[in-house]
Amino acid sequence: MTKRGDLLSCAKQMIDEEEVLQLSRELIRIPSVTAHEERISKFIFQKLDKWGLFPRLVPVKGFGPSVLAEVGDKKAPSIVLNGHIDTVEVMGGWKHDPFGAKVENGMLYGLGSLDMKGGIAALMLAFRSIAEMASPHSSRIVLQAVSGEEATSAGTRTMISKGGFRNAKAVIVGEGFGGLRAITNGRRGGSYFDIDVIGRAAHGSRPEDGINAIADAAKIVCAFESMKLKTANGLIADDFRTLKESQTILKISGGSETLTVPEKCYLKLIRCTVPGSGDVEAELRGVIKNLNLRSKVRMELEATPGNLFHPHVTAPTSPLVKAAAKSIKALTGRQPRLVIGHSEADDNIIARDARIPVICFGAGESGDLAKYHQPEEAISIPQLALASRAYFMTVLEMVGRG
Repeated sequence: MTKRGDLLSCAKQMIDEEEVLQLSRELIRIPSVTAHEERISKFIFQKLDKWGLFPRLVPVKGFGPSVLAEVGDKKAPSIVLNGHIDTVEVMGGWKHDPFGAKVENGMLYGLGSLDMKGGIAALMLAFRSIAEMASPHSSRIVLQAVSGEEATSAGTRTMISKGGFRNAKAVIVGEGFGGLRAITNGRRGGSYFDIDVIGRAAHGSRPEDGINAIADAAKIVCAFESMKLKTANGLIADDFRTLKESQTILKISGGSETLTVPEKCYLKLIRCTVPGSGDVEAELRGVIKNLNLRSKVRMELEATPGNLFHPHVTAPTSPLVKAAAKSIKALTGRQPRLVIGHSEADDNIIARDARIPVICFGAGESGDLAKYHQPEEAISIPQLALASRAYFMTVLEMVGRG
């Protein structure tokens, strides 16, 4: 890098608050529901190209393309800035136009304002500012704007398979849960199970002649609900409570309209795992076995992309965590708390499959303002520039550490 001087002053000088806001608004105005990211990919590509940053499109099967750009020495270890460009669908209950990017009372309203078009804008402008300071022989910084995160994390999975994380030493995912009060240095995992309960049909007036699959499925549900789940001692969740496992029955279906004892019932279960959760599948099978059901039960772990995420933690002592915490404290005057995300996301995949230290932080909300995947999604405007400056400072701090 060139001589950095005062990073805080440099960040304030190079990253303009109004520019981050306007870029966020432009991104919100482009609909990009997952699997329909083509327009926003083209917009980001053109913007980076106009800035002289030589982007390229990375095709993603079943989704719009991701966008990749990098600056610096191609042989040097890289620091990756990663964020997703897709959103969930428009939910009912919006009062503001979800694509209007309305500014009102210090808030920016729109689908993806939190999740995560404000974050993408902040990453893009941080990347441009880093590129303007970078020496071509000192480091390599990569920007990834990925598609398909809200579905199966297809964009990041594709980046891994196509070498987008080649020789990377650290990854910052630019999605902030709770804003800059926190750094997400780990996440719970998610294991999904399909459970088929198979009884025996009989005339509904003589239930004793059959085996009611729904009744036995209900016993399984009750047993699962009464299980004592694990607590991850010493780890704090992103709601600032002690990190724990959770378990949810997502779906139950079975039976018919006829007067017949139900012979089949299906359950879908998710266990959100924590570090040290152990063999969840064996634990669940043991619970079912102890019920001594008359029905046969078949349970299968869904191991396809999008259905299996492993928990991870990036060490608090890592250079990446230290650099981010130092930068955020310089900007906000407060030491950010280290938290573990409740929900699985792309960082799970990066940690597990790419095996690279990864953290997640940026502009975000908590409490009643945290309308992720909800109508009236909005973000407080001052956070946008702060997040961009935090990315900028963290990367330069990392480069300075070598």
